[in-house]
This record gives sequence, structure tokens and C-alpha cells, in this order.
Amino acid sequence: SPGFGLTTRFAVATEVEYDVGDKVKAKSPEDEKWYPAKIESDMGDGTYTIRWDDAADGEETNVLGRDNLKKVLIYREYKVGDDCKGQSPDDENWYPGVVSKINKDGTFQVKWDNPDGGDETNDIDAEVMRKVIVFKNYQKGDEVEAKYPDDGNMYSGKVMQKNKDGTFQVEWDDSDGGPKDSPIYYKDMRYPPIEVDTLAVGQKFKGTVMRVRDFGAFVDFGCKEQGMVHISQISDTRVENIEEYLEEGQEVQVWINMLRDDGKISLTMVESKIGKGGGGGGSRVSVPDSWEPFQAFVRSGEWVDGKVNGVLNFGAFVTITLPDGKLAQGLCHVSQLQEGFCDNPSDVVEVGQAVKVRIMNIDEDRNKMSLSMKEAGSGGGGGGGRSNRVQVDLSPFEDVGPDEWLDGKITSTPSFGAFVMVKVPGTEEMVEGLVHITQIKEGFIESVADELEVGQEVKVRVTGVDPGAGKLSLSMKSESGGSYDEE
Repeated sequence: SPGFGLTTRFAVATEVEYDVGDKVKAKSPEDEKWYPAKIESDMGDGTYTIRWDDAADGEETNVLGRDNLKKVLIYREYKVGDDCKGQSPDDENWYPGVVSKINKDGTFQVKWDNPDGGDETNDIDAEVMRKVIVFKNYQKGDEVEAKYPDDGNMYSGKVMQKNKDGTFQVEWDDSDGGPKDSPIYYKDMRYPPIEVDTLAVGQKFKGTVMRVRDFGAFVDFGCKEQGMVHISQISDTRVENIEEYLEEGQEVQVWINMLRDDGKISLTMVESKIGKGGGGGGSRVSVPDSWEPFQAFVRSGEWVDGKVNGVLNFGAFVTITLPDGKLAQGLCHVSQLQEGFCDNPSDVVEVGQAVKVRIMNIDEDRNKMSLSMKEAGSGGGGGGGRSNRVQVDLSPFEDVGPDEWLDGKITSTPSFGAFVMVKVPGTEEMVEGLVHITQIKEGFIESVADELEVGQEVKVRVTGVDPGAGKLSLSMKSESGGSYDEE
């Protein structure tokens, strides 16, 4: 689900009433693009005369139907103390300020951060205001960058305390002969920006929408470079009008979607879309035109070359390259990185590392590919070309009766079955066995992924052991054909 919880800024045209004077966005009949306008008259037949805010060289008015209108819902819930940006009546430019009073006529008094010789306050309408989210909750000991009072430049320092007037006392790392600490207004502080080269696909951040365009939104998430959320990455459903979802100053939750070769950062607001593109060309990895060449490696189980391009707490994103040069990105789950338990994927792989992986499963509908760095049917870690893999002794499983149930956990779900991690009897070692698709339950199964998921705990029986080949065959069905729960 998308990472925001605010009400929409625009309403669907068929669900609202339009009145003369309403601000709208309207679709121009000349180029079919959306522009700001105002309702001038109601024609009485379901159409309205609208006057464009900026007609340029075109018609100043047009008669349009509801399907070509979107009513602008102006945010008016400002409270005293809210940070905002407002349009100055002096020069019509936008400046930062704080709401200092709510007027009886519905306008707001805004106290400007820097009047620069002009009026300290102005009464303005919400129509020319934007709410701004500014971080205020700095803590003692936080490393920050802050504006030095003497020259207005940003320097590094550490928060000493929060002062009673709302400022923060910042101790400078290098005072250079000036005061060792200074009271700093929260708007003149920030956490040190994140370096682009420290980012990895899948990392999660909280950000602020800075600009909204028809194709997407630019988000400040604390990095030196802003990221862009393409319109296709805002929701798990199709978004026709981005302004129904986002507005400037809105706080959003985002994930790193892709790191592009041109240095641009692609973000997503939907966790399940991580690594799925969006935002135009130039990305390092895109969804392939056809998954069929990759499906061939699912069936064969052959190793393919890969490079780690993101490490998270649940696994690693790997870009694989087929022998013919075709590229695709997949996820190697933490359970598939090495033999046995892996507590921290960063201890096993790192970004840029060359690895060998097997393609376990491809969900073409969701454009997801599951990878493994382990050999099939064993507890070994075949990934990354490790030559010192230790073969787990499977002989203890030969003494397990056919009616004895073992605890297991699903580690992957390829198209032909499910690999399950179980404990070797009498030891603390873990080993992986295969539950063939025919052994999951009675009846036909079209998709293993529809029945089981990685991490799921299951009960299994041993149906075959080949210690020499390192193969362990398991079943989730009882000898009579039912499941564990049915016994």
C-alpha cells in the first residue's frame, strides 16, 4: 500500500458540485492538458464556462463538461504556529513564514521568516498558501548542519539542548575563533545530507514532496539529491491524476526503487514495487521484455552470473546476466544467501560483489524473480563461487519414520515445488529439502507461490534420502494422502 495517509487534494468530477467562483483544473480542448481555471458560469446543462488563469495566446474561456473538470480543494485547516509558504502581495513571489493569526474573514496572517525590509506580516488567503513540513524534534547529541549566525553559511555541529524559545543550542565542530555554540532556529538546521553512493535499492526513508508534476513528484528524503516518484510508483492502483494523491509539503514514506546510471534516484511509495522501474529510461535494470529466457534457467537449475546492487535486512537484490547478455533484477532472500541461518545479509554479501545464483521462481504477473546462492536440495552455499562448501550429512534422516512429522520453514518456492529448511535429527545443523509440487497437497496445484510463501512454517515428512548426492525429499502429505492438520 502507498506510504501516505492524507486526504486527496482533488475530488473526482462526478462526485462533486460545481459553483460559480470555484477553482478547478480543466482539460484544454486545444492540447488536452490540464491547466488552472475558475468557474465563471453554470450553463445549466451539465457544462460550465471556465476562465483560464493564464490563457496565453489561446481562448480566455471555454465551455467544458464535468469529465474535463477537477475541483481544487484548498487546504484551510491552518493553525497558529504552522510553517508555510505564502505568496507575498508585494511582488507575488513565494516566501517561507509562520501562521501568526487566523482572521475572521477566513484569511491568515503570515509572519515572514525574512521580511528583508518589507512588511513583517501580511494577511493572505489559503489559496496562495502551502503548508510546509519542517523537522523540529532534534535531540541532544544529534549531528547536524546549521546556519552560522555571523556569515549565514552552513557548518557542522552537535545539538547541546533545546532552548525555551524553541531554538536549539548548537556546538560548532570548528568555531574558528568565533563563539563555540549558538542558538539556532529549527528552520536553519538539518541533518547532514545522505551521500548518494551510500544508497541501496530497498532502503526506506521519510520524505517531503517538494514539487509535483504531471509525470511524478520530486521528494526530499535527506539526500544530497532529491528523488523522483514516478506516477506509476505512487499507488498499487493506476493513478490518472497525480494531484489527487500528492501536494507540495506533504510527508510521504518512500523506498529507493532504482539508482540510475545518470545519478538520478528513482523512488517508490509502494514497497512491493521496489526494483520495478518507473520514471523513464536510463535505469540500471529494467523489467525484461520477455521472461522466457530466464524461465529456461528455472527449469535447468543452472548457475548464472550476478552482481549485488542492494543489501537489505531481508536479503539482497542481484542483477543477473544471462549468457546472451539479457539482464534482470531479482531478490535473493536472506534464507538463500548461505547454508544455515543468516543473521545479517551484510555479513555475507556487499554491493558490487560478483556472485553465482540460481533462478528459483519467476512471478511474471508481478515481475518478481526469486534467486538462490545455494545448491538445490542441500544445505550448501553455492553462491558467489565458494569452493569451501561443507556438505551436510543427511544419513540421520534415514532413521526418521515415514509417519513422523518434522518442523520446517519455506525458503523458496520455485515452479516445481518448495524448498524447506529442517533440522538434522540429533544435531543443531539445518538442511534444505525439496517438497515436490505433487507433495504439497492432494489435487492439482497450478502455482506453488499461490499455496506457500517464503518464511512460512510447515510440517513435513521424509520420503527419500540420498546422502551421497546430498538430496532430501520431503512431503507435506500424510501417507494416506491427507495433510498434517487432517490427521
